[in-house]
Amino acid sequence: MSETPVPVRDKIRAVLSLFGLELRSIQPIRKIWRVETNTGYQYVKKSKLSPIELQFIFEALEYLHARSFPGILRLAVSRQGFPFAAYQDELYILTDWVFSREVDFGIFMDLKQAARFLAEFHHYSEGFSPKTIIPSRTAWLDWPAKMALRLRQLDDFRAKALAEAGGSAFSRLYLSHHDFYRRQAEAAYQALLNSPYYEVATAAAAARSFCHHDYSGRNLLRTFDNRLILVDFDYSLLDLRIHDLINLIVRNLKHSRWDPAVCRFILKEYQQVLPLTEAEIEVMRILFIWPHDFWQIGLQYYHEKLPWPKERFIKKLESKINARLERENFLKEFTRGVWNRII
Repeated sequence: MSETPVPVRDKIRAVLSLFGLELRSIQPIRKIWRVETNTGYQYVKKSKLSPIELQFIFEALEYLHARSFPGILRLAVSRQGFPFAAYQDELYILTDWVFSREVDFGIFMDLKQAARFLAEFHHYSEGFSPKTIIPSRTAWLDWPAKMALRLRQLDDFRAKALAEAGGSAFSRLYLSHHDFYRRQAEAAYQALLNSPYYEVATAAAAARSFCHHDYSGRNLLRTFDNRLILVDFDYSLLDLRIHDLINLIVRNLKHSRWDPAVCRFILKEYQQVLPLTEAEIEVMRILFIWPHDFWQIGLQYYHEKLPWPKERFIKKLESKINARLERENFLKEFTRGVWNRII
């Protein structure tokens, strides 16, 4: 999409007019704009999603609102009747602004509340049946096929690393650890095929389980009366609830040197609200084994070709490799079944 020639303020004023609002003041914050209008404070965000994806998210938020889940911000509807405004070949969304701070998972009470809030979100979002069907956002039964694809990608990354190893410090480092992580990935894939995955996935599909898919501190806001608000549903999809839970756990394990106590704590707090089944715990164990970080850095370097300096790629790869022993110790403890006491 072409860059608009009009000043930002005029652009946002024009966007707001499509929602029937008048601009009074504007403040850029990261990639959004906080605006004061004739009805109060809102925020405007330019979206990279398609109209059908925004409609899917709108339906999800409306479903949560209809079920009286308090922790979301609804998308405003434009005068054209859409949950976005189209202006100069770009799409913009609008929601109310809440004065708040981002949740800090390094704070004990924040992490505790975040784990419980995630369970509440999963409970309230069950049963969501969107009118807008997007195959790429329906993933309950997709994990074996997804792992098989990523195994092939790991092989492709190795081939590309071999082709440039002579002149690339990153590729030499990547190759020196590839065999270990490729074996680990294969082990996770085979374990998934022989696990209760399909039992878990079938139950999730029947329950219409829904995931936020980017449950991070920056997307979880604490208001000044201590309520939590979950924002940015750009990556949301119909998937296993343990996908969100694993992402929350791994985010915190990386910042705690893979301390098993952190995992136990999050699982315990989550299950105070919404218990997990033994089958879900077993599938979680397998998904923990999958070397996501090693696959992801290969994807970013060899496939997506992100425009990062080579030094940044090397630093990220080194950090993942340096955590290998701590991660392996965590996986061993999880495999020993010490988690049975929290089921």
